[in-house]
Amino acid sequence: MIWQLLWKAIIMIVKGVLKVAAAAFWLTLELLKIFLLMFGLIFRVFLAFVDAGTP
Repeated sequence: MIWQLLWKAIIMIVKGVLKVAAAAFWLTLELLKIFLLMFGLIFRVFLAFVDAGTP
């Protein structure tokens, strides 16, 4: 009886830790995606200025 409750508690804790880790990983990927989109936008603007400055 005690062991069943203990295992249920351990499983719930592990599930919670995995959910937090998955959420952190998803957040990291979303931030990386935003960073890459902004980098691409800045790079396009930079290339437009470089192209406009060359004869």
